[in-house]
Amino acid sequence: MAVVTRLNQLEDLAREKSSERRRALLREVTDLFFETPPEEGQAAATEFENVLTLLAEQTAEEARQELSERFADSPMAPHGLVLKLAQDAIQVAAPILTRSSVLSEQDLVSLADSVDQSHLQAISKRDTVPEQVSARIVQRGDDHTLATLVRNEGAQLSRESFETVTERAERSPVIQGPLVERSDTPTDLLSDLMLTVENRLRERILERFNEVDPAELEVAMAKSHDRLASRMKDDKALAEAEKFIRTKAVRKQLDGNLLVRLLRDKEYLKFQVGFAEMADIDVTAARRAIDQPSIDPLALICKAAGFEKALFVTLAILRHENAQDAFKDAKALGSLYDAVDAGDADRALRFYRMRKQMAA
Repeated sequence: MAVVTRLNQLEDLAREKSSERRRALLREVTDLFFETPPEEGQAAATEFENVLTLLAEQTAEEARQELSERFADSPMAPHGLVLKLAQDAIQVAAPILTRSSVLSEQDLVSLADSVDQSHLQAISKRDTVPEQVSARIVQRGDDHTLATLVRNEGAQLSRESFETVTERAERSPVIQGPLVERSDTPTDLLSDLMLTVENRLRERILERFNEVDPAELEVAMAKSHDRLASRMKDDKALAEAEKFIRTKAVRKQLDGNLLVRLLRDKEYLKFQVGFAEMADIDVTAARRAIDQPSIDPLALICKAAGFEKALFVTLAILRHENAQDAFKDAKALGSLYDAVDAGDADRALRFYRMRKQMAA
């Protein structure tokens, strides 16, 4: 019996109301497709797509999941059916979104513009995610979706996407780990994260820096400094704060007491400039250390700069005066400070002091 004639008969049967019968028909048509795969452009190909789509629309989700699994790895799967399955519930769509080669790059871009986070995460797991598709996911994805994308070494990220993800990672521990561990994360963007990640990831960044040519590392540090400094360039109060701190330094009044007073009075920019001067780092690094939810960067800088433990504890408490901070207990803060190895702190801060010297 001709395939098209058989399909026409199955299409008539597909109008039956019995869900079990329709599910059986769906399996029968799918088996027929794989037994006699139609060539693209043949009448049979159109008939297969029409019948399969009709049956899929009328069967339960479990049956559509089975259909999706069977067609996910088929390069000859009907394009219209694949697109429809890709927009179904995630249990149905996941195999198609993750594995189907029938979906073109433009299909994936269109899907990434409209589907929800679970579908975006499925696309992010494909063996290869083209740069344009990754860009859409970076634009629309939440932190967990971005982490899934970045963790996938087969996902191609443009420089612009890398910069966007890095800026998101500054306040998202969920993204930080995958970004630090990704093999092609630009060195200068890793530098951006030095004072925002936890100690374990900071050590990993330092390990990666050790593998970079010193001249290349200097260029990367300079790029990082310029990029982060540009975020502050329009801050009209910065010049005034720098003038204030220079005056205090000339008068021998730049000390821990001044820092505490500035922070207590919420003179945050003057505090950041003064803190940077005393720690011998640039202002952007100081700002990032103070603003981060994690207390580790502040402890690292204070230890490397030789600040007394009491000063660190006071600054740590005052920086989040109005927040419910888990480290407000002075004893816990003191223990954390004691646990910071001075050698490790010096090694980490060496890169930021290098950056300040290059900027100067």
